[in-house]
Amino acid sequence: MRLLKRTMDTSVHNFYYKSPVFLQNVMTSLYGYKLRRERYSHLYQASLKHFMQGGIDETQSLIKLMYHLKRNIPVYRNIEIDEAHIIESFLALPVTTKSDLRNALDARSHKAGILRKSRTSGTTGANLAVYDSEYDRAERMAYLDYIKVTNGVEPFSRRASFTGQELTPPKHKNVLWRYNLAMDQMLYASCHITPQNVKHVYKNLQRFKPAALDGYPSTIHMVAKYILSNHLRPDFDVKAVFPNAETLLPHVKADIENAFDTKVIDQYSTAEGAPFIYGTDDGQYRIGHETGLIEFEKTGHHLYEMIVTSYINDATPIVRYRIGDQVEIHSGRAYLNSFVDDVQIQRIIGRQSDYLLGSQSNKVTSVNISWVADGFEEKIIQMQFVQKERDQFVVNLAVEDDFESADETVIRGRLARRLGKDNTYVFNYMDEIPKEKSGKIRFIINELDADA
Repeated sequence: MRLLKRTMDTSVHNFYYKSPVFLQNVMTSLYGYKLRRERYSHLYQASLKHFMQGGIDETQSLIKLMYHLKRNIPVYRNIEIDEAHIIESFLALPVTTKSDLRNALDARSHKAGILRKSRTSGTTGANLAVYDSEYDRAERMAYLDYIKVTNGVEPFSRRASFTGQELTPPKHKNVLWRYNLAMDQMLYASCHITPQNVKHVYKNLQRFKPAALDGYPSTIHMVAKYILSNHLRPDFDVKAVFPNAETLLPHVKADIENAFDTKVIDQYSTAEGAPFIYGTDDGQYRIGHETGLIEFEKTGHHLYEMIVTSYINDATPIVRYRIGDQVEIHSGRAYLNSFVDDVQIQRIIGRQSDYLLGSQSNKVTSVNISWVADGFEEKIIQMQFVQKERDQFVVNLAVEDDFESADETVIRGRLARRLGKDNTYVFNYMDEIPKEKSGKIRFIINELDADA
């Protein structure tokens, strides 16, 4: 059966690629109608109304989750619940690891409703699957739209999405977009967009005039850099930009806001079902308490690893799950949790591998290392750091013609101050930074062993 499905998927994919662009738009829209029926049902409408009305009691959410675990999830059948001290009951539960979910999925799931498996490989490449139901999907989609509505973007507003989907064939002739009529959405193929052809994307945006942008910040940043370097002024009003799937760096955020004269609302969640975290107008981050509880364990200077629990995934509850992502919090405490503490997140860092290890064994995150390019934003198109050995770093750069050797000298000096003067720094100039298969561009690649 799986072989038949793979064969059918391949056949459909080949037919799509061989079809003219207008027919690809039709197929994209037909698939969009299918997704719209699935995602925006009466369940979605009820959930969105629920979130918009506010007043959600997190204590009751946690109590409800605990009873769901005890009644419906085999591995939690014997847990003790004291409603008067619910956080203590919750914290008595064991921490969940990725191997726990992978090796005992059925024992950690409640198979009710219309189930679907959500898969993620993460940066480590280790595959993981969890179930979600139509109720779970509706709540997550509703909360995502709740974030957008509170930032001035109504559901089904015209939007441009920069995605990792294989929308266009390799011989795309710079037609790098496909239209989803069902959601008034223009989809752009991030995997094929480069600094050399991004002007075609900008021209299409000018014609399409979206009210919002979302997707990979590295690709949206390419468009922003093209606008800024050519002193252009878009003639459409972008109410907000919602980047996802990659770490949002300060200079990338600033460039996007300047190019489109709008606000950038960063957001974090995962395929496993982690609670939402999203940016605010004051540059901080808000935890979506309606969607879950997050614990924070200190791993370095202002660095905290997250242990996440979701209130909106009943099919495979994510409970005290060590997800491997980190945030920046200006606190000296070793442990915090969002249920009892007023946690102020400054930055979303991402995976533990998204840092460079300096000569003093100091962990330098993507946000901290991006400072070395400060003042060169107009000269640097793209930048990437690769740590090969404990004392060897490669700096991949795509630069403008006015980038000079003196600029490299300044950056070398900053790297030496941040990572150590006795390290080797190799500068590698290229037309564009290589992308992952998904179309993402990793700002930091740490090739050291985990115990290095």
